[in-house]
Amino acid sequence: MNGIITAKGIVKTFGKTIAVNRINFRSSKGINIVLGPNGAGKSTFLRCIDGLYKVDSGSVQVFDEDPYRNDLLKSKLSLLTDNYALYDFLSVRNNLRFFGRLYGLSSDESVRRAEAILKRLDALQYFDKKVYELSRGTKQKVAFCRAIINSPDILLLDEPTAFLDAHSAEQVRRILFEYEKEGKTIVFVTQKLDEVTRFNGKISIISLGRIVKETTTEGLYNTVLKNTLVNIRLAKPVPVNIIDKIAGFREANGKDATLIKFRVKNYKDINMVIKALLAHGCSIVGVDYIEHLIEDLAGGSYGSWESA
Repeated sequence: MNGIITAKGIVKTFGKTIAVNRINFRSSKGINIVLGPNGAGKSTFLRCIDGLYKVDSGSVQVFDEDPYRNDLLKSKLSLLTDNYALYDFLSVRNNLRFFGRLYGLSSDESVRRAEAILKRLDALQYFDKKVYELSRGTKQKVAFCRAIINSPDILLLDEPTAFLDAHSAEQVRRILFEYEKEGKTIVFVTQKLDEVTRFNGKISIISLGRIVKETTTEGLYNTVLKNTLVNIRLAKPVPVNIIDKIAGFREANGKDATLIKFRVKNYKDINMVIKALLAHGCSIVGVDYIEHLIEDLAGGSYGSWESA
C-alpha cells in the first residue's frame, strides 16, 4: 500500500474551468492540512477523494481502491462539505438517526453517539429542533456530528470550524486529535492561517487547482512571519520611553499606548519582544499577528514555489 490516500496527476474540469490541475498528493498518518484561498480547488479536491466526482485524468486511490468505482469504500470515508448535507425539515435527532442507519448503526446506537458528540459541542439542546430553525453555527455542529457518527477511518473536512464559537471549534480540534491518536486519517482543508497553526502536520498549499508547496507549521511561519507586523495588546498604557528601550523592533506606537506594533524579522523575535516588555513591567493581554491574506500568499510568495 503506497498510502491511505494517493492522488496522481488528477485533473477535474467544469466546462472551461480547471478546478483541479494535475494534483499529486499522498496522505500521511493523522492530520493533513490543505491550505488555500477561495476558488483554489480545495472542495473539488475533497470530492475527488471521496469519489463524488470522476476525475478527467490521473488517478485517485483510497486503500488501494478507486473511490469513484468502489461503493464499499463509503463505509470507511466521511465527507463534511460546505453545504451541511442535512435535511432541513427533519429534526436533528431524525437527521442523525437516518445517517447513522445508512452507516449500519442501529437507531439506538445512532442516537447515543449523536447525543455524546452534540453534548461536547454544546448543541444537545437543539436535538429535537428542525434543521431549518438552526443558526449557521449550530448547523455546522450537526453536520460535523453527521460526519463522525460512524467513526470513519478517513475524515474529509471542508472548513469544519467555520461559523463555530471558540469553545466548539476547540472541541472539534480535540476530537480530531483523538482521531489522530487512533491512527485515523484526516484531510482538513481551510483558508485560515490561524487554523493551520493549531496543528502539527503536513501542510499542502493549493493555488489555482495545483499543490504548489508542501511544508510544515514552522515552515509556514518562516514565510508568513518574515519581516511582518505584530500587534501587542497591553492591560494598561505603556510609556513611550519604555518602547524606545526595546531596540530594533519598534515600528509604530501611540503615546502611552495600550496597543503597540512591532516589526519582527521572524516568528522567533516575538518571544524576544514579549520578554523585553515583561521585564519592563508591562502586562500583556494579547498578541495579534498582522498576517498576509492567504489570497496574497497563494498568488505571491507561494506562487514562487510552483514548479512548471
